[in-house]
Amino acid sequence: MKIDKKKVKLILFITLNNLGDIVLTTPVFNELCREFPSALIDVVTGAPGREIFISHPAVREVAVHGKRKSLLDRISQVFQFRRKKYDLIIDLKNSLLPHLIGAKYHANLYAFITEFMRRKGAFHKKEQHLMKLKDLGLELPVLSSFFIPVNDENIERVDFLLKDIGNSKVAIVSPGSKSHIKRWSAVKYAELSDKLVSEMGCKIFFVGNNEDVWVLNAVTKAMKENYVNLCGSTSISVLFELMRRSDIVITGDSAPLHIASAAKAPTVAIFGPTDDRQYGPLSCQSETVKPDVHCRPCNLANCKIGYKEGCIGLIKTSEVFHKVKQLLNKNLE
Repeated sequence: MKIDKKKVKLILFITLNNLGDIVLTTPVFNELCREFPSALIDVVTGAPGREIFISHPAVREVAVHGKRKSLLDRISQVFQFRRKKYDLIIDLKNSLLPHLIGAKYHANLYAFITEFMRRKGAFHKKEQHLMKLKDLGLELPVLSSFFIPVNDENIERVDFLLKDIGNSKVAIVSPGSKSHIKRWSAVKYAELSDKLVSEMGCKIFFVGNNEDVWVLNAVTKAMKENYVNLCGSTSISVLFELMRRSDIVITGDSAPLHIASAAKAPTVAIFGPTDDRQYGPLSCQSETVKPDVHCRPCNLANCKIGYKEGCIGLIKTSEVFHKVKQLLNKNLE
C-alpha cells in the first residue's frame, strides 16, 4: 500500500488500555508525527494515556476507552468516527474498526498476522507495534524513540525530590504488579533495598500507583534502612524524569519497567512467567533476572507446578543484588 503523504491531514491513532502497553506504543505515535508533520492526530487510549498525549502539539483530541459498551453504543461510535473522515487509521488493538470507519489508508490486519507468523521466535512488543507502519509502506526506523512529555513543573518536582541527595546513588524500586505471579517477594525487595543502602550508598525511592500501596507497606515493614515512599504520588511525567536521572531502576514486569526503557535508565528487571523477549527492558544498560525453569515463559495466571509465588519465587536476593551491583559499578568506571 503506497501512501500519498500530502493527502493525509487527519489521523486516528488507537492505542491500548494499560499504562505499560501504552508506553510501548508511543514509538509508533512518534513515527506518525515524523512521517506526517502537517497532519492532526486524534488519539483513542486507556485512561493513563491521556496524560501522555493531551499536550502534544499534533494532537487534536484525546478520547479515553470507556467501560464495556453496548452494541448500540458501538454502532454509534463507528458513525461518529465515519463523520470525521479520517485519512489514515492506525489501530494497535487490531480490531475491525478501521474497516468499519472507512479511512482511505489503514494497516491490514491479515498482513500484520502474516508478517508476525513469518518471523521465527518472539520479538519485543515495541517492534510488533512498529510493524503496523511497515504494512502501510512506511520505512521502519533504525532507531525509534518513546514519547513521554516533561514540562518545567515536572522538572522542578524532581529537582525538589533530589535536592538533598548528596553523593548517594539514586535507586528507583518498583515492587508492585497487577498480577501476583509477576511480583517478587516483599521480603526480598526489603533485603535488596537494605543492601543497596548499606553496601552501595543508594538512596531508595519506592514508586508505584495507588493499587501498589499495600505491596509497598509489606516491603517497608521489613526494612531497616531509610527510604522515600513515592507510591501513588507521582505523575507519569515526574516518574519518567526521576528515572531519567536515576542510577538504577529495579522493577518487575510492570508499567514502570517500560517507563524506565523510555527514560533510558539503567535497569534490572525481575521476570517470572512472562516472556522477557517481548516485554523486557530496552535500555542499553539493562539486565534481566529470571528463574532457570524449563516451563517458562508460560504466561499463565497461576503456576501449574504449584509454587506459592510462582517461579519468580525461586529468584534469590543475591542474584538481583549481583546484577544491580554490576550496573552501578559499570557506571562508575
